[in-house]
Amino acid sequence: MLPSPLIHLLLAMALAPANAVASSITAATSNLTVAAGWYAGYHVADAPLSSVLWSKYTHVIYAFATPTDDPGTIELADSDAELLPQFVADAHKNNVKAGLSIGGWGGSMFFSTNMATEQNRTAFVSSVLGLVQKYDLDLVDFDWEFPGLQGVGCNTVSVNDTENFLLMLQSLRASTQIDLTAATNVRPFPTTNSSLIPQFASVLTWLTPMVYDLSWNWTAGSPQYQRALPSAPLDDSCFSSTPGANGESALTPLGSASSAVQAWVDAGIPRNKIVLGVPAYAHSFDVNQTSAFVSAPSSSTSASPDNASASPSLVPYPYYNTLNHTPGDAWDGTGGVNECGVYSGPGGTFAFFSLVADKYLQSNGSIAPGVPYRWDECSQSPYLYAADHGPHGVLISYVDPRTFGVRGAFVRANGLAGFSMWEVGGDPDGVLLDAILTAPTNASLSVSASGSVDPAPASTASHGSSGAARAICVPAWTLGLALLVSIPTLLLALA
Repeated sequence: MLPSPLIHLLLAMALAPANAVASSITAATSNLTVAAGWYAGYHVADAPLSSVLWSKYTHVIYAFATPTDDPGTIELADSDAELLPQFVADAHKNNVKAGLSIGGWGGSMFFSTNMATEQNRTAFVSSVLGLVQKYDLDLVDFDWEFPGLQGVGCNTVSVNDTENFLLMLQSLRASTQIDLTAATNVRPFPTTNSSLIPQFASVLTWLTPMVYDLSWNWTAGSPQYQRALPSAPLDDSCFSSTPGANGESALTPLGSASSAVQAWVDAGIPRNKIVLGVPAYAHSFDVNQTSAFVSAPSSSTSASPDNASASPSLVPYPYYNTLNHTPGDAWDGTGGVNECGVYSGPGGTFAFFSLVADKYLQSNGSIAPGVPYRWDECSQSPYLYAADHGPHGVLISYVDPRTFGVRGAFVRANGLAGFSMWEVGGDPDGVLLDAILTAPTNASLSVSASGSVDPAPASTASHGSSGAARAICVPAWTLGLALLVSIPTLLLALA
């Protein structure tokens, strides 16, 4: 029998409020080189600087400054110019490095021309250095979406973008010692000269493959009807063996954490120069209940993750019409004319906190009672069904603490520098952050030389959601959580 004082001490710890435990979890105790997040200044009304959980970050990056058609001018909106100095001051007060991201999805129109000539690169570098000095920045992040590839639809693009980007970074690196980073596609920059990519490692402190928004093929000419794939999968190699419907071929992978890391490593970027981009938001798909469920939803198959995984009621990867997107939360909006002058509808996105506020998730990130749920073993990410959202209901590919815990284990197993989350305001209580900061190493998640994720040791075998036999392993952090939950009962019995 345990000594009585020890029993009472452990019992008090086990019964302590969750937020009291979470408050002690910091970036400093995570052993990660980088625990970063982007702070979207345009969401300041809902996510004020006072709400930022600074102790859980090593770096926070303000978004966005925007290149213009003049390479010597990088613009900040008036509100950003007012907020950015306070952002930097608050970061420094909390011993966090303060960065500024240049570009973004709607701000990448003029990167290509700004870097096209030596004269333009010189002017662009001078403009960047001016921002660094004016705002006392510790980091500049380049979110060019994407070198050599079209992004929003009207960007200038050149076959020389990758080489010109490198030349600009080399010039900038020669002029400053601050951190220089790049938010990237899940695939390396396009180039016919394979010697270029490894050189980015000498000028960038790290690069961040953005492993999100991977749930649909958004390129021109892509099919109108597609499968509702996970938005931020850990792995996608499994899709090639996942049968389609109605006799179609297997699902086409669109990218994942494992394939992104492997691609960049194969291209010559060291693992310790890679930071995994993770989302604090979800994507929804307009899927009606007839298409969403194997059979009519019932309380016996949709009430909890445990029984949902045993007998899932949600159809794996149902079809949806890519032209139809019911608006998500208030941050998603209803659509409008984009930077190219073209109407763009809503994205159907939900910040993590919105899923909690709308009571699809509980405050700790677990599924709310009665909400249909499916854990996708293939991608290591969950789905839920919001029957009351929009006129017909939506299927939502989202992230939760389990998702982030697995990503944290993946980061450690592969020797990556850390993670960067879009965006800080999406996880105001640090529920996702705590999971990724405290995740242990899981060697079974290491990316092998062949580009696949090494199989986990199997303790039992089960049929996954795709119908294929899959190995099931229980991550150590899950066992730890189960132990924490069981401690009160155990200690009361011992007492």
